[in-house]
Amino acid sequence: MLNGFPRIYPDELLYSVIARYHIRNAYKSFHQSDMELFGYASQQIYRVVLPCNLNHLVREIHLHLFYELNINDLIYHHTLYPFYASFLPPQEAWLLKNYMEQKANVSLSEILKCPRNNKEEAKTFLKFCLYCIEEDTQKYGEPYWHRFHQVPGVIVCPIHRIALNNSLVSIETKEIHYHAPSDDNCPLNTSTTIYNDATLQKLLVFANNIEWLINNNFTFKGLSWLRSHYKTYLTNKNFITVFSKDKFIFHEQEFYNAVLTYYGQEFLEAINPKIIKNPEKYFSNCLLACDVNPVIDRIIHILIIKFLANSIEDFFKA
Repeated sequence: MLNGFPRIYPDELLYSVIARYHIRNAYKSFHQSDMELFGYASQQIYRVVLPCNLNHLVREIHLHLFYELNINDLIYHHTLYPFYASFLPPQEAWLLKNYMEQKANVSLSEILKCPRNNKEEAKTFLKFCLYCIEEDTQKYGEPYWHRFHQVPGVIVCPIHRIALNNSLVSIETKEIHYHAPSDDNCPLNTSTTIYNDATLQKLLVFANNIEWLINNNFTFKGLSWLRSHYKTYLTNKNFITVFSKDKFIFHEQEFYNAVLTYYGQEFLEAINPKIIKNPEKYFSNCLLACDVNPVIDRIIHILIIKFLANSIEDFFKA
């Protein structure tokens, strides 16, 4: 029997809603919350931002609490589905959405095609804005996890124009947990990264590009189309010299130098330190092998598209 499922706050991550539900019911076990709301305990590593079996959640809330939750609203506005679906063709985006609606047994990693962090790289954590924490507490009586803050590539809060901080709550883990923001996991005395004005402005523009991408339900034409479109832009900007239909040279160093000038090193390091370590090969793989590469680095693609076309919208609508 469900008791007092919270109303959802603006831009709240569904995980955050369930954390508040868990606290209000004073459950001792996270497993109990999972079983009650989803009918089973998922151990998918992306469960914090891409929960599954949402049909069960919606059905249970309607049955016991007599109010409707719209499953599409949950998926599109309170999870990271729109971000991860953005570079998937329609059939694969449908598989991801279907996975989230049902109790699926497929491998989410295979659908997402995300680059995995190796052991030497930092784990990913839920992020928060110091000012949002304070304002939400004043307005709602409690803080919550903002969905947009958790989108990869969003480094700064677009409202308060400051860098986001990492909390102590891990995202990519098989461990079942539901932690609402608190002084323990979001220490307000944490030092916030200070970027120079030029970098901050570029990070804000980049966040706006990502926001457009996740708020516009466009149909992605596929990775082969993306590769072909890249080649056209690269040729027009003289980063590729074409000798014949199938023979050309990509001027990797010139391309990287232009990207570095356009964004600046501080920006690139904030977005992805890998770019600085091995720029030529990293860009080459994303640009000219994206249709055969087993992973999709969405953030690097957005970065490249903004550089080549200056407008994410114009690039995808071309």
